[in-house]
Amino acid sequence: SSFYLLLHEFENAAEIANGINTTQYGYFFKPIGTLHEDLANRELALNQHKIFDSSERDLDLLSILSSDNVHEINHNRGMFPQSAETLSDRGIEAVRAALCSTEIRNLELQSNHNADTVRKQIQYCQAGLAHLNQSLGQKDANNHERLKNHMMCLYQRCHLLCWHHKLFLLLQDNFEDGEINDTLEIRGTEIDSARKSLEECRELSETHQYPFMQLLVGKSLIKLGFDISGGEELIQHALQCIEPSDSEVANSILSRMDDVHVNVGGHTLSLFKPTPCQRGMPSAA
Repeated sequence: SSFYLLLHEFENAAEIANGINTTQYGYFFKPIGTLHEDLANRELALNQHKIFDSSERDLDLLSILSSDNVHEINHNRGMFPQSAETLSDRGIEAVRAALCSTEIRNLELQSNHNADTVRKQIQYCQAGLAHLNQSLGQKDANNHERLKNHMMCLYQRCHLLCWHHKLFLLLQDNFEDGEINDTLEIRGTEIDSARKSLEECRELSETHQYPFMQLLVGKSLIKLGFDISGGEELIQHALQCIEPSDSEVANSILSRMDDVHVNVGGHTLSLFKPTPCQRGMPSAA
């Protein structure tokens, strides 16, 4: 399911994850498995332009904003989050951040889009960023075992920062009661920070030869308008690291990425076996 989520094959992701929440078998990784099932079902609904019901399961995504962890990094985490980051492409904080992103997009689909709606979207942006900071702030966050999670956190942080910037502008320019609490104290720094996150992700993906991540970064550079020619070059470089027989698969992934449109206030935010790049495939494969 984790693998298919990364490839934007949401029907397969939802089908494989179906039943994790209801199983009576208590295994160590069930907490992240249940979140994967929620994420897969939500992504599938959003991909079909359907609104999902957030009240079906309380995921407690916003509670981090009222905790000490909103400004402090917990360096005494238990074995579970550490193991999840080692064995999966996305640890539990990255999955929670992805769930925050689905809440933002779900609210965007609702017809009653007012100042309170935008404030709620900004809260989910801030919560997602706070979850990611807990993973990115670990002393060994970018070691070899956790590198894929680290890159995914950087990639997600870039997009959440851009949403935060756009939503703040939307609230400020379109609503008289457009005040919001800058909980993370990042107002005005989002775009520079987003660029830095994406650049770090790019450097790591090139240094350690992860063509799949290079595809994600390249698409982001283009869609966000940071560096269109640089994004195109990075995508071409990644495709050269992939076996010719898998080029069609790679291009279909790029096409599915194009089909995922994220809007803020009506404005769009602008698998395979690699050779010789030996670490290109998401580990869930």
